[in-house]
This record gives sequence, structure tokens and C-alpha cells, in this order.
Amino acid sequence: MKNILLVCEDGISSNFLVKSAKLFIENYQADINLIPSNFENAEQHLNDGVDLVLVAPQATYHEKELELLDGKANLLTIPDEVYGWANGEKLVKFILNQFKSAKAV
Repeated sequence: MKNILLVCEDGISSNFLVKSAKLFIENYQADINLIPSNFENAEQHLNDGVDLVLVAPQATYHEKELELLDGKANLLTIPDEVYGWANGEKLVKFILNQFKSAKAV
């Protein structure tokens, strides 16, 4: 099981994105666990074995917070077309592609 931390400003939109992805996690039989968070609580989740951190596009200006998260897990920005539409299916596909790419290297 891969643990994916979704980080946004206040945790509301990351929670919504997790809810929209649940059906697609089941449909694709993806072995992933999505953890919604805000920046304030994100670091505490890193001790739980997070494999990937995905940050909301509008929250990438949090340079200090991102520096704390980077290096502890792979850190990427959620693509606008995924985040802006809260597209759960595209989120699951994006995550699965990240791990396929890692295996190919």
C-alpha cells in the first residue's frame, strides 16, 4: 500500500479530492491510501510512511513548508486539470503513473 499525502491551504479541498477519488481507487484496484491535510498538519503525517506528497497548485508559494516536506518523500504539484476540477479519476491515474515511472528507472 502506497500512502499519498495531499496538501492544500486549509485541508478542505484535499478532503474533497480524496472523496472524489475513492470510487476510482476501487475501480482501478489501486493499492493507495490518500491522506488529506493542510500545511500545518502535513509534517506529522510524514512519520506514518508517506510515499508521495502532492501539493495543491495554489499552495506552492509555501516555500518554507515545502522545503520541510521535500526530501522526506517525493514531492509533486497536483496538475491544474486534476485539482481544478476535483477529478478523482485523473488523480488516481496521475498517482499510478508516478509509481510506474519509478519502477521503470
